[in-house]
Amino acid sequence: MKPFRTEVPKSLLQGIVAPTLLAALIALVLGAITISRIDAAHTQARGVSFVLETSEITLKIEERFKAYRQVLRGARALFAASQTVTRDEWRHYVTTLRLHVDYAGIQGVGFAKAIPATELAEHERRVRAEGFPDYRVTPPGPREEYTSIVFLEPFDWRNQRAFGYDMFSEPVRREAMARARSLGVPALTGKVRLVQETSTDVQFGVLLYLPVFRQNLPLGTPAERERALIGWVYSPFRIGDLITGTLGDAGQHLRIRVFDGHDLTPDTLLFDSHPGGNPPDSPLQRKTLLELNSRVWTLVFDHTPGTAPRDPAPLLEKLAVVLIGSLFVLLTAAFCVSRQRARELARTSASLRASEARYSSLVNLSHDGIAALDDEMRFTFINPRLARMLGYTREALLGRSFDSLYPSHDFGSGQTLAERLARGHATSFEQQLVKADGSLLTAIVADTPDLDEEGRLRGVIVTLTDISERKESEQRVHYLATHDSLTGLANRPMFLEHLHTSLLIAHRHNTRFAVLFLDLDRFKEVNDTLGHAAGDALLVETAQRLRRSLRASDLPARQGGDEFMVLLHDIKTAAEALGVADKIRQAIDRPFQVEGHECSVAVSIGIALYPDDGDDAETLTRRADEAMYRAKTSGRGRGAASRPHAGPCG
Repeated sequence: MKPFRTEVPKSLLQGIVAPTLLAALIALVLGAITISRIDAAHTQARGVSFVLETSEITLKIEERFKAYRQVLRGARALFAASQTVTRDEWRHYVTTLRLHVDYAGIQGVGFAKAIPATELAEHERRVRAEGFPDYRVTPPGPREEYTSIVFLEPFDWRNQRAFGYDMFSEPVRREAMARARSLGVPALTGKVRLVQETSTDVQFGVLLYLPVFRQNLPLGTPAERERALIGWVYSPFRIGDLITGTLGDAGQHLRIRVFDGHDLTPDTLLFDSHPGGNPPDSPLQRKTLLELNSRVWTLVFDHTPGTAPRDPAPLLEKLAVVLIGSLFVLLTAAFCVSRQRARELARTSASLRASEARYSSLVNLSHDGIAALDDEMRFTFINPRLARMLGYTREALLGRSFDSLYPSHDFGSGQTLAERLARGHATSFEQQLVKADGSLLTAIVADTPDLDEEGRLRGVIVTLTDISERKESEQRVHYLATHDSLTGLANRPMFLEHLHTSLLIAHRHNTRFAVLFLDLDRFKEVNDTLGHAAGDALLVETAQRLRRSLRASDLPARQGGDEFMVLLHDIKTAAEALGVADKIRQAIDRPFQVEGHECSVAVSIGIALYPDDGDDAETLTRRADEAMYRAKTSGRGRGAASRPHAGPCG
């Protein structure tokens, strides 16, 4: 009798077992690769998040010091607006600042007066007469020059400890005060211990100084600034309070150390959010430099492990990979044992492909660009019209993200687009896209989201209509409406629009500017002698010389005929405006080569300063016009009267 043997049918082995084992092997390899990439991606994401968070903290510290500088500039403006600042005025000014609410870390706003040695006794007598009988400048002792903190608000028990203190007697403070006085700019000290500190909660501090000078004195050189010095407005800061207020919730999982200068030593350490500990053993570490008022701080950030909640996303993603691999294996086995069903599905797919072919024909013949995107805004389909519009091949666009075609200044808008589409909101909008040759395409983009049964974004259908030519026409019309067609300078409406804007800015920031009115002398003689074509050529050359005589921030404009106007920003004195006018006069005074002839014209210039000559556009332009006519009648424009025996053209 033959022994009983069970044999696996060959069809079962070839049709089910072998494909299933192969699918399992593929799933195992691909799963291992995917899990490795998930770990790498999350490690990179944590690093990017760490850099962004530390950059934001650095920016917050820098922005806070900008706000503190504005506080001191406001205090200096108080001296500029008053002959004598009283103690009550100072108290009222600082009280309105609400330091404890809006300026964390700042201990107060004070004024340190510069006192010549010969006036020390008289100074102490005057302050004692104000109701401070025990007042004296400390520390005592003979010195070449003295300073004294005479105002410091809020005048609480802590700040009263600094009343009368001579900060110039201490080397670190003296260096910053001397630097502020010599350069005339804000200056930050190095690491100090504030006079206001007590024996509890001791923190290191820094002080920010801004010099105050007497009005109407020259300040061009360090020696002139030293002679004009009244004193310094300043603010003391406790570094711990300042940095802690900036960190917010980040202080729970970040250690920040602030060093004064480039050296990372205990002597230069200003602040440590986790004092007494060693730097954590974490790959997330960063060192950055922060320049504050001509002084450098080194900020060292360390991630403190275990303080932030663990992100469950990597584990879930790995579990998803395992599940997907398992499903792949199961689907492979099911596919192998379902041949009949597969044939039925094949027949159904053939019908779907026929429908898709008809749909593709319609899409490919469209005059608009049409594309399909997946849920991550990547191209999955591009019709030929869109490929031609952008200058790419279909292969170059497939798999590429839609917002990668945005200009650099719009990069990142694709995330907003995806968020809107995920909510099921379809819309159309105007967008510039970068073509393959680097040029820009302006298009109307209409998008329609494709959501699954649970309302999740599955894909997007996008239609693009090229409106580049229309936009160029609009820009050309706008240019012609705002510029002089002959010279290319701004026309009068555009000049007045910029003048109104400058008035608002100057009024808000208490700055000055000037308006120049120019009229060419002897231009009519050139027109009458050589004709209008020569006159136009002379006007074009005049506009070019005018541009070269001005700064990039200034605005030249043609008023009409041979009249021009110039808007000079950030003009502090009339002498500066006169200097620019003289530069323009010398440039135009040089001979012109027109139609083969050498011609000479001159220019009469009128100047109006804001706010000295007016605080509105009509007054300023009228005053400049009047000043120009006075210059013309007085002969200062080197017009026809200055050379009566020579014609304008040789």
